[in-house]
Amino acid sequence: MRKTDGRKHPPIRIGIMCKGNTFAEWEARCIENVLALDDAQAILLIVDDTIPSKLDRIKEVLSNSNRILFCLYRRFVCRPRTTRPVDITNLMSGVPSLRRKSIKEGKSFQHLSAADIEVIRGYDLDLILKFGFGVIRGEILNVPRFGIWSFYHDDEEKYRGGPPCFWEIYRGDDVTGAILERLTDWADGNVVLKKGFFGTVKYSYARNIDQCYYESAKWPAQVCIDIRNGNADYLNALPSGTKAPIYHVPNGLQMLLFITKMFWNGLTLGWQTLFQHEQWNIGIIYEPIHSLIQADARPKIHWLPTPKRGKFLADPFGIVRNKEITVICEEFDYRSGKGRISCIELSGDTFSSLPKPAINSPFHMSYPYLFEHQATIYCIPETYQAREISLYQAQEFPHRWLKVATLIQDIAGLDTTVFQYDALWWLTHTDKEQGEFHNLFVWYAPDILGPWKPHAANPVKTDVRSARPAGTPFIYKGHLYRPAQDCSRTYGRRITLNRVTRLTPTEFREEPVGVIEPYASSPFSDGLHTVSAVGDFTLIDGRRRVFVPSGVRYYWSEILHKW
Repeated sequence: MRKTDGRKHPPIRIGIMCKGNTFAEWEARCIENVLALDDAQAILLIVDDTIPSKLDRIKEVLSNSNRILFCLYRRFVCRPRTTRPVDITNLMSGVPSLRRKSIKEGKSFQHLSAADIEVIRGYDLDLILKFGFGVIRGEILNVPRFGIWSFYHDDEEKYRGGPPCFWEIYRGDDVTGAILERLTDWADGNVVLKKGFFGTVKYSYARNIDQCYYESAKWPAQVCIDIRNGNADYLNALPSGTKAPIYHVPNGLQMLLFITKMFWNGLTLGWQTLFQHEQWNIGIIYEPIHSLIQADARPKIHWLPTPKRGKFLADPFGIVRNKEITVICEEFDYRSGKGRISCIELSGDTFSSLPKPAINSPFHMSYPYLFEHQATIYCIPETYQAREISLYQAQEFPHRWLKVATLIQDIAGLDTTVFQYDALWWLTHTDKEQGEFHNLFVWYAPDILGPWKPHAANPVKTDVRSARPAGTPFIYKGHLYRPAQDCSRTYGRRITLNRVTRLTPTEFREEPVGVIEPYASSPFSDGLHTVSAVGDFTLIDGRRRVFVPSGVRYYWSEILHKW
């Protein structure tokens, strides 16, 4: 592996297996992302010269009547942006091309001739991105130093075959997966380089495809960065086998059911958006946060009085002073469509005051991440509309605050969370503009005031089930745990507890070890999305849906955005 040692290294030499200079838009983005790196160069185009004619493709479709309805739907109804043709001749200017025909091996596999392989070997490629040819096997897989990389747009552990991103909607699966893999000669598995999960867009096949394809197009560049930093040992991992069932192109009946399901999913979303709103509330658990790691943990939650109609309280954080807890939270007002940061005093078993303003601003504020450092209380509220991550210091806690620093600029950060670990400060968030539910970004600094540097592998994780921060990280029995939101079925569905197994400026790994589910018997049984430690106590929030006949007045702009 290449190591980053301060010296200038030779560029990563890239070959591209393709159908010519016209690519699908997501493929063009993928190539642009890689070539935008300082140390990556396109060296060779390997053009597939065995593409069947349009007449041959029509004959193939007509030979199987089961495919006709699906093909008509894809051609005239479902028009994903990601598959629009893009000519990148200018980007490939000066890059030599080889037109080569593959040799069929049985019904499924193809390989290149020995003469073609020797020609390609002469270009001394580090990797080949595969956007053309069929299922390639044979010696060509070992010619590039880091192998041939290909995409599979589904979770290979659940769905094999195709069509991509289809059966998740048909089967009502909450997540759609994708992988970037290094090809091998194994029949049932390749080496997984990157894997991600996205919330299935159940009302739109085109949007489900676009989300999956656009996001995964970023991954080859990220693997190249890992290679540059010497953190890509996974390139030589064993192939991951799968016994998932094999799916095929849907028949006519399945297509009719598919369209019906999407229509129903769209109606359900429209109903919820127009005539329901979310009402969140805050509760306290009289047990430490680490008690929630246990699989059978069902601690009692003491809820605040239900907020007034048209308002909610969420995102609680707290400080213990003189055996009393002061809670800082988001207070949202549906009439203004804006949240502010409010405070509530807790004395004994009773919340002794109504919410009072703590931090207010012209723009929306939420998730007031609260922490104490060197006897000073700080807060980092979510201010994505201002496109900054800012630090506030308590002048007179909890009612008077002063903005003392802008930690990171030009970032639409969501649910920013900071903590100290292994002699550094760490900052995590998702981004409103870059996968608000599934892409986790990490920064690090020697001091809370910075300078803050982005993690080399950003986004360090792509998983709608466990990426977005959900409260205070904590250490228990020597392990670092990070609460995260599971937004797979809906925003704020439940909380995933992750155990961080590796955290350095160039590496990040974590594994889910448990979930915190809303109680069916709870008055707020529809979701959870924040859990925070306050000494030996734990704060949590919960959600329920409330019917609002006049909801269209509040949600019209939102439904237009979603549709």
